[in-house]
Amino acid sequence: MGFFSRILGSEATPTSLSKTEAFTGILLAAVAADGYISDEEVTDFNSFVTKSKTLSHLGGNEFKRMIDKLFRILKKEGIDKLIELCAASLPKDLGAGTFAMACDLLFSDGVIDVQEERMLDKLKRQLQIADEAAQRIAEVIVLKNNV
Repeated sequence: MGFFSRILGSEATPTSLSKTEAFTGILLAAVAADGYISDEEVTDFNSFVTKSKTLSHLGGNEFKRMIDKLFRILKKEGIDKLIELCAASLPKDLGAGTFAMACDLLFSDGVIDVQEERMLDKLKRQLQIADEAAQRIAEVIVLKNNV
């Protein structure tokens, strides 16, 4: 990394992330999928991460640094790269649950637009979620959000 890169914060994109970064990055990608993060999405995102066992060990400053890192990746590389990096870094046993949480975030407003659907398809492929499992997850999330 060069002198000005360090000063300006334009360090290279990491090649891997921690489990907590990968999990959080996928949820961040879900709320950013349509290119706009609403106040409602921020509230939902915060609610999800606050309740998550995966993030329970993080303090406030650690969480803020992690979010800043993930936003830098999102801004510099785009949502597709963020999803790829997160999916590659996420342990297999967290794939289906993380996919379900991302679906829940996207379905919370009752509408899935084209960009959000594209993001879910990419996430499903990257996390290697079988079509049948993804369908069952989506059906449960739709039921949950229609109550």
